[in-house]
Amino acid sequence: MRFLKKELFKLDNIFECVVSKRINRFVVEVSISKSRLERAHINNTGRLYDLLVKGKIGYCILRDNPGKTRYRLFAIKHNLNGILIDTLMQMKSFEKSLEKNFIPWLKDCVIEKRNVKLYSSNIDYLIKCKEYNVYLEAKSTTLSHNKNKYIAMYPDCPSIRGRKHIYDLIKLVERNGRGIILFISGLPSVKYFKPYKDGDPVIFNLFKKAKKKGVLLKGISVHFDPKENKIFLGNNNLKILI
Repeated sequence: MRFLKKELFKLDNIFECVVSKRINRFVVEVSISKSRLERAHINNTGRLYDLLVKGKIGYCILRDNPGKTRYRLFAIKHNLNGILIDTLMQMKSFEKSLEKNFIPWLKDCVIEKRNVKLYSSNIDYLIKCKEYNVYLEAKSTTLSHNKNKYIAMYPDCPSIRGRKHIYDLIKLVERNGRGIILFISGLPSVKYFKPYKDGDPVIFNLFKKAKKKGVLLKGISVHFDPKENKIFLGNNNLKILI
């Protein structure tokens, strides 16, 4: 379970920013160049109450197709690295890790389809391996344990959609299919994943049921390195504490 730091991809047009306040689920007010206030898009709808704090240093990227917001806040500074909060970059990190064969428990597997229908849910991926296909749903984990910085947790708030995903993956394995719930942690140097009961007690119990039924629970960690402007894979197989 050593720290890997495998390079995944590089970013351009990065700006250091300072968090002022979260305006709504998708917009954060930040200051660029110490004085200019801007509204930055955010695609992580979790509460992020320990990260989007006034005065926190963050990293913004210029949006390719800016609408009302020119920037997107994608990471929050943590020591020498950045906590990756951007869900699209987390998904891209998983895809690059799979493409580069950095994930041993998905060795020689490829993405067959994205956003695939499964019962009442849309699941993130259908993965094709040599001897089987597996449905994989990814969950963003940016909440750290308040007493152990090496433990990532999910969810930080109730999620009806998240519950539905787990229900349908349980149904899948009960019918002899294969399902994976992948926890993608944006926290640097994290080693473990643990469900956060206070975030959603229903999901907490569903994770236990899913594991018992045979849904595979796995985790990886990724982070942003501001010195190199690159995203790295830090751990390809987090230990799951359930």
